[in-house]
Amino acid sequence: MKSKLEKLTADIKQIFDKNFTRYANPKHVHHFQGWHDVFWHNHPYVRKCHLKIIDRMEDRKLWLLHINIFPAEGYDFPILGCDVVSGPNKISGSFFDYSPVLNKAHPMMKHFENETADLSWKRPRPLPDWATPIFSKNMIAAGAVKEEEVDQFCEVTIKLIEWYVNNLEEYAKPTKIDIKPMLNRYCINQKKNDKLHKSIIAMGVPEDKKDDYVNNVLFEEIG
Repeated sequence: MKSKLEKLTADIKQIFDKNFTRYANPKHVHHFQGWHDVFWHNHPYVRKCHLKIIDRMEDRKLWLLHINIFPAEGYDFPILGCDVVSGPNKISGSFFDYSPVLNKAHPMMKHFENETADLSWKRPRPLPDWATPIFSKNMIAAGAVKEEEVDQFCEVTIKLIEWYVNNLEEYAKPTKIDIKPMLNRYCINQKKNDKLHKSIIAMGVPEDKKDDYVNNVLFEEIG
């Protein structure tokens, strides 16, 4: 299981390195055991692409992948979000969305709907209150992904990420509308996720460092 997810991560990094530019995030000042964070941007479309791995399989039987791609100010296209939580033998939770910023009928949203409609492992989970205002109606929020389904899971994940990245030039539409409130709403709501805060604390991260990471690295708001 872990080897397949590590290959998935390597393939995703390769896509980002091919299309985006890595940068050192000056706000990323705290480094935690088993955590690995990488940041990219892509002028003029992408303000921040963030990939995080938590590999605590040895002591906590936990492996986690988190990805967000945020539009730059002045461009309307969905926020890409992907989370994979795995134990030694199965993926316990998977979440993937193209989340709308301005246009809920954006062509990228339609592509996501078409590509995810018939997935065999897409067993829906109810969304908490903080999530419903920001995610699309076609969001993948699946429970356990069995070992025999992992190959399809990895194939779909890489396909959706690669398509998103490769089609930014065509579908990242310039807008004169201020999208900062919409981008900040996404981050504000994500930070309302109690499980996010509790899981970081449970890994031994002090609360002040947890708050700094969540507020200034993971889901920082635009001033």
